[in-house]
Amino acid sequence: MIILGNMNYLFHKLIYQKKRINMKRITYENLLFIITLVIPFLFISAKAQSQPEKLIGNTDKDFMAPVWSPDGSTIAFTSANYKGIWIINIQNKTVKQITDETAAGFGFKWSDDSQTILTRVAKYEGIRRYNAIKTFNVQTGQSNLLTDYRTMMPGLPAFTPGNEKVFMYGRNNLEIFNSKIEAKLNKKSSMSSKIVYLRDDKIAVEDLVTHQLKTYEPVKDERVMNLQVSPDGNKAAFEIYGGDMYIMNIDGSGLLDLGKGYRPKWSPDNQHIVYMITKDDGHQILSSDIFTIKIDGTKKTNLTNTNDKFEMNPDWSPDGKKIAYDIVNEGAIYIMNAP
Repeated sequence: MIILGNMNYLFHKLIYQKKRINMKRITYENLLFIITLVIPFLFISAKAQSQPEKLIGNTDKDFMAPVWSPDGSTIAFTSANYKGIWIINIQNKTVKQITDETAAGFGFKWSDDSQTILTRVAKYEGIRRYNAIKTFNVQTGQSNLLTDYRTMMPGLPAFTPGNEKVFMYGRNNLEIFNSKIEAKLNKKSSMSSKIVYLRDDKIAVEDLVTHQLKTYEPVKDERVMNLQVSPDGNKAAFEIYGGDMYIMNIDGSGLLDLGKGYRPKWSPDNQHIVYMITKDDGHQILSSDIFTIKIDGTKKTNLTNTNDKFEMNPDWSPDGKKIAYDIVNEGAIYIMNAP
């Protein structure tokens, strides 16, 4: 910190430069007086640096569910009821909308090169809902329709390793589509052929080359939701419907109950989870805060700890230094320093 350097400099000037001060006249009381002057500024500076930064809010829309791009330069987010997707540049705060389609903001995924967003969109004809899978180029706004519109599409799409394909589990089978992303953009040429996804409320691990499939039911007779695979692909964090948040190895071993928690996201170093804990009365949210926890269940920390703000939907930046989240009762997107 700059102020720490200044304090060291001050002590150096006062104590060690004999031309300006007589060493014999430095007393305990002198030093104590100096410390009482400097210490308050240390706390003020630390507090200022830790204050969350509002990226966008106070508009005619309520924004939510921020997700960092893999290169860390932008954050994508949606509005109330997951309608539409917007992109904000972290440096210059410019914002652009890439789609206004219904349900586009629910469970969308970034491509590895931060150029494409994959999502499931919806449209209504009367009371009937139709769903389709689309990709959006975040620079040009161009969209590609990867499937036809269907009345039944229970699964969410995801990229295969390398992004050349898109997969989705639905209608009792795994479907795979061409992502229409140029092969030259795919940076990960030597990736595992395994994918991890939810299959009939269980965790499925499938090898796309050998077609070997294994499914796991971490907690017997309980449904798995909000599955998140670690960046190194070795572990999964998830929730049990109506229950706690868990972590386990993708081979089914090492199951650990992390306690109450919702919508886990991994830190880039695979060692921590950021998540939220909310309380409601069945009709409205009463409180919500952002927490982090180590993957061994230790060092659980409340990062927000507020009574009047409902912080939700956290996501860790790719460099591990920041956490993005929304405040639902403000309709705003924030970022804060990671612990």
